[in-house]
Amino acid sequence: MKSVLARPAAAAATIVLALALAGCGEDTKKEFGLEANPPDAFQVGTEAPLSLPPELGQLQQPNPGEPRPQQVDAAQAGANIVSPQNAITPPPSSTTPGEQALLEQAGPAPQGDIRAQVNQNAMVASKPQGFVSQLVGSGPAPEPTVNAPAEQKRLQENQALGQPVTTGSTPQNSNEPPGLFQRFLNLF
Repeated sequence: MKSVLARPAAAAATIVLALALAGCGEDTKKEFGLEANPPDAFQVGTEAPLSLPPELGQLQQPNPGEPRPQQVDAAQAGANIVSPQNAITPPPSSTTPGEQALLEQAGPAPQGDIRAQVNQNAMVASKPQGFVSQLVGSGPAPEPTVNAPAEQKRLQENQALGQPVTTGSTPQNSNEPPGLFQRFLNLF
């Protein structure tokens, strides 16, 4: 009798323990080795490369315990990077001839407010339709797609008549779904 009761209790305890371990936070997972523990990128310093002087006989004798003269203190290097003088330095004012040629090949400069226009267009396109717009079926229309069978027929007709493929307009399907009100009217 005792072993029959112990099995469900052990199974329940195992399930509870598995759920508890699955819900552990990031620190606990790192402690148990379930998640990688990479080094902190801000605490890792770079070592200067080794170099040999031309005259090996004139080397200074090393003093044990003293830092290498070419080694940079990581804290000082970080402070130099975030200092206001380094953050506010203006970009170079003159462009090289190669940069100028590359800019000329790129075409005209974009409008000054192009980023604002792109953000505005993205916001309008991602805005969900309102209730009335869904009823009527209005709102931003999806891009039309090419009607493949009709386009193939148009191209074959142009080829048979000896006309260029650009003759005629490309047949397109409208991807705009009808609104609820329009579907109701289509029933009659």
